[in-house]
Amino acid sequence: MRGTKSIQRIRLLSLFTLIGSIMLAGCTVNSNDRVPTPNMGVNPYRVNTGYLLRNAVERGTLRIATERDYPPFSYHGTGGRLTGFDVEVAEEVARHMELKAEFVETEWKNLLPGLTEGKYDAVFNQIEDRPDRRALYDFSVAYLSSTPVLLVRSGEDQVRTFPDIKGKRVGLNPTGTYNDIAKKHGAIIVPVKYIYDAARMLARSELDAIISDPLSVTNLKQQFPDMPVTTVQSANQAFEVSAAFVKGNPDLVAAVDNALATMQQDGTYLTIWNKYFGDAPSSYKGIHDRKNK
Repeated sequence: MRGTKSIQRIRLLSLFTLIGSIMLAGCTVNSNDRVPTPNMGVNPYRVNTGYLLRNAVERGTLRIATERDYPPFSYHGTGGRLTGFDVEVAEEVARHMELKAEFVETEWKNLLPGLTEGKYDAVFNQIEDRPDRRALYDFSVAYLSSTPVLLVRSGEDQVRTFPDIKGKRVGLNPTGTYNDIAKKHGAIIVPVKYIYDAARMLARSELDAIISDPLSVTNLKQQFPDMPVTTVQSANQAFEVSAAFVKGNPDLVAAVDNALATMQQDGTYLTIWNKYFGDAPSSYKGIHDRKNK
């Protein structure tokens, strides 16, 4: 009987050890069970999505693509440091998500394709939320809205409206909406990367007009108040600028939306806006519910 009792004791000890191990395992913190913060999206560790948010949290960084060469939204400033309106908004979004912004600098043509290739998690670079892009990409709530504007030399009376640019030399960044407007009205398109260069060409009569956006014009006037250019017309169309993501990551989109909403409430967004554009953003529609598109 002594031997039998010894065997029973061993079995009981093994059973208790097993139970204890199971209980300890249940108490161990698992990164996949982490309770999300208010800016961490919708149950990010319990939804089977593309895992971009989960991977970002594990790294401690949010990988963000930007064009690097599009002032005042994204450019290299003093000391070569990447800065700009979109850059600072993205940095604050990451900070509100308790992450560090990790920027990937690339050309405009590579921004959206890089999302589908998995090179980064989001794009902050004046990306317009358009129906034709939604087949491949998701978008955050808009963090600003803008309208194309027509600029001429101060005192110019030959060009006052967009139809007047037919046959005229029009300087613009040759990508996206501005190019489409110039083509529609039969303008002679002169590609100019920076609005400052375009404004100087306009002042020297090397251009007849410029198509740009009011925020770039505001920033230009802040830096060069004596530049002899003026806005004569705004297009009756507006576009909304949002962060872009590859489809299949609703938790990441929700996290960025929540961060943008928090920035609106705590004044962070307005501080960045004032730095680049001055007074309160009249063209900014605020954080709003996602529209059905």
